[in-house]
Amino acid sequence: MMASQSPIPVIVNGAGGKMGREVIKAVMQAEDMTLLGAVDRNPAYNGEDIGEIIGIGAVEVPVLDQLESMLAFAAQEKKPVAMVDFTHPDSVYDNVRSAIAYGISPVVGTTGLSEAQLQELAEFADKASMGCLIIPNFSIGMVLLQQAAIQASKYFDHVEIIELHHNQKADAPSGTAIQTAQLLAEMGDSETL
Repeated sequence: MMASQSPIPVIVNGAGGKMGREVIKAVMQAEDMTLLGAVDRNPAYNGEDIGEIIGIGAVEVPVLDQLESMLAFAAQEKKPVAMVDFTHPDSVYDNVRSAIAYGISPVVGTTGLSEAQLQELAEFADKASMGCLIIPNFSIGMVLLQQAAIQASKYFDHVEIIELHHNQKADAPSGTAIQTAQLLAEMGDSETL
């Protein structure tokens, strides 16, 4: 980080979930980011220190259960703020729209958005003159697997995508599987199942 730049304030929405916990840990270890807020709808977490919840010790950031309140607070910052969303397919669209409306840059790992919703969010972010990252999978291994699938599709007439998840996966097929199928379909030579 350059000496003249201050850390980027980050809100983690879905902070108590599996991925939210990992994001909190990453933000706390990064020199160029600072944890501004933690949001989670689990009533057991409300008001509790997120560091204590995820096992890294107190970080003096209480968990809030209202995203709108956190976004309104963050909008008062005198610098750009990012919101990382790892919540649920049922709420991600509204979460992203709200963040953009408050001038908070969303980075979204939650999957399950429809093509129409993605288009609407892209248009809304464009009108607000801000960026919005919607990333179905943060794993470098999956990105490499998708690239390998694209290369392999040149040699096969048919492609089948099979995936397996834990029993609490909120969306099926996953956003990663959908994105992989779309990438293969763009190749135009393969039939994707």
